[in-house]
Amino acid sequence: MKEPFPYGYDVNAYIDRAVEKMRYTYPWASRDMFRKQWNYAIEDINGEYKYVTYFKWSAGDIERDVKNCTGEEFIDIIIDNNRDWIEDANPVADTFVVPLRYGIDAHGWTLERYEFRSHGLGGYSAWVQAGNRYTGGSRTFFIPPEYFNGSYSEFLDRYCDLVPAGGFGLDREYLENVPGLKEFLGY
Repeated sequence: MKEPFPYGYDVNAYIDRAVEKMRYTYPWASRDMFRKQWNYAIEDINGEYKYVTYFKWSAGDIERDVKNCTGEEFIDIIIDNNRDWIEDANPVADTFVVPLRYGIDAHGWTLERYEFRSHGLGGYSAWVQAGNRYTGGSRTFFIPPEYFNGSYSEFLDRYCDLVPAGGFGLDREYLENVPGLKEFLGY
């Protein structure tokens, strides 16, 4: 059985650990970038310590949620609550649009746009937008800095595991032959 409070009973240790883990993908992450509406605690509830999250709504209401989880799961909850805020704190500095073949389709979804982005606080991401006849969506994938260690070929191998664009026909071979992408990514 895992230790339920591996870092003790001070919630700050878990918040600090969440920041540490986030820095693997988001090196610019800091605690002061976290969403101010979220607060965290470890409380004695009926003689048993529990992890607790608090969310303060714009109307002033506070939602309290007692978590039955391990310390690592609580750290992941903190990360999930703040991931979008950390990503949004790093503005896009430059964009490289990957040229698409006409009609790239995967299970009824058409790839509409595929970009690599460099960011003002450092780092790179990929932004993918796809849709079908009724709806659409986009997703950003931040690329961990360690993916850039080694050759461009090694980067592409790691990157294609991170971003499942191969289903849209943008596999490793396709990306390797996109003129200017290698240079945009600093290779």
